[in-house]
Amino acid sequence: MPPLADAPKRPNIIFLLTDDQDKHLGSLEYMPFVKKHLIDKGTVFENHFVTSAICCPSRVSVLKGQFAHNTGFTDVFGQFGGYDKFLREGMDNEYLATWLQSAGYSTYYIGKLLNGYGVHNKEQYPKGWTDFDALVHPYVYDNFHPVFAKNGIITDYEGTFQVDVVREKALQVLSGALKTVDEKPFFLYLAPTAPHTEILFNSDDVAQVPGEKPYSRRIKKTEAIPAKRHATLFPDAKVPRRENFNTADVTGKPRYITELPLLNDEQVETLDHWHRQRLRALQSVDELLDSVVQAVEAAGQGDNTYIFYSSDNGYHLGLHRLNAGKMTPYEDDINVPFIVRGPGVAKGAVRKESTTHTDIAPTFLKLAGAENKAYAFDGSPIPIFTQDAPQPNRESFAVEFWRPLGSEVFPIAHSEENIYRSVRIVSEEYSYLYTVWCTDHHELYDLKKDPQQLKNVYKSSSIALVNRLDALLVVLKDCVGKECQSPWTKLHPDGSVKRFGQALDAKYDAVYQKTERLVISECLNGFYPENEKLAPALLAHEE
Repeated sequence: MPPLADAPKRPNIIFLLTDDQDKHLGSLEYMPFVKKHLIDKGTVFENHFVTSAICCPSRVSVLKGQFAHNTGFTDVFGQFGGYDKFLREGMDNEYLATWLQSAGYSTYYIGKLLNGYGVHNKEQYPKGWTDFDALVHPYVYDNFHPVFAKNGIITDYEGTFQVDVVREKALQVLSGALKTVDEKPFFLYLAPTAPHTEILFNSDDVAQVPGEKPYSRRIKKTEAIPAKRHATLFPDAKVPRRENFNTADVTGKPRYITELPLLNDEQVETLDHWHRQRLRALQSVDELLDSVVQAVEAAGQGDNTYIFYSSDNGYHLGLHRLNAGKMTPYEDDINVPFIVRGPGVAKGAVRKESTTHTDIAPTFLKLAGAENKAYAFDGSPIPIFTQDAPQPNRESFAVEFWRPLGSEVFPIAHSEENIYRSVRIVSEEYSYLYTVWCTDHHELYDLKKDPQQLKNVYKSSSIALVNRLDALLVVLKDCVGKECQSPWTKLHPDGSVKRFGQALDAKYDAVYQKTERLVISECLNGFYPENEKLAPALLAHEE
């Protein structure tokens, strides 16, 4: 994106990332300060997506600008995820914080980083932060007993609501950083856990298993817990009763959905309660944003500061009979809020290009004038400026997942089959979600005709359409850098095709009959490239 004539050369950047915030359940409608400060004074990116709908892989994609198949983060702990893996593999040598710090920025982190940063490894905090003030395990999701480690030093805030602690810390950082912006701009990353499920580790309500490590069991999960001042708000709010809520017909869905019974009245009321609690928990985030904006504007830096707002993944309640959770390839879980305000950004605008979390790091570095040309970003800078022309080629990206489905209220059978590779295509003319599951099940949704993703049209679609989707998915499944941004360059190196619509031309039918398709051999918990095979293109439907 070209530089804007009146844009600051070294602006401040603030990023507020919530945890598990939905877009499709309407939570933003209950946040008046988000509307006042961001939606009305900034630009909403309607088609912003995460590429792995779970916190740790998604957050690493933000920090590295890469898909999970390139970062290697596909889980929240263990071999395939968590903070120990982040350190073990030296990920903090080269990522968003070190890049910005090298560019002359003061860098501040407040809140949740990655699962596994805790009391046991608090002194091993990541490089690149002027001040690193993170929530520590096992207190990350205990809203009235937050414990932080600032540069490795623990402080216990028992009795204070977690987001209020984040707000006070943010204001303290801003009180100093705003005074020195002429010499040193700042980057402030705020990551409260609202509206995430409350999780109490080592709970007295759950028996400890003999011989296990502390906090490894005795885990109690409840609905989100709000600040006491918000505890009775929205008494009549309910989960929106869209067509895909507690769906009567789940034909064509994966087995773990088709074998689910309809949610009964008691279960539906439980989900409505969870929804109200999530809305209440987000009120403190709304107040956090208001306090931050007021501090920035009071210091005269409103026109020199970009403020971004998003979530690490979406969330579903009652989606296709599922109860509460995330991790699926459906819109509720992958399409998340993304809003930006700042100099040169249109006010009250909505943009339609598809963007993803892999684009966030390149965007911040572009704003900071610190592009890292040697690093293979899978994403590219988001067109945030008023003068940025529509970018119709930003239409396709991978969605990927290698972990059993988590269910936060009621258990779900066959959850180990939630291993999939998807391609999502978004444009003004067409909109598709195509998924290959580890069970050899396939899903295809035409979201222009079926935005609720109710009717799987895989079997009734033409082989020509399926072959093109298969070919695109094969490119995206292990793409790196520019190939992720422009996958058609591999399929059509002569430049004749740059968009999916162009590839649909019948003159390319023979080409796509010769391309390959993806087959996931087994439902393995983790990304094993050898488990993902290539097979000849279909000549007829095999399901």
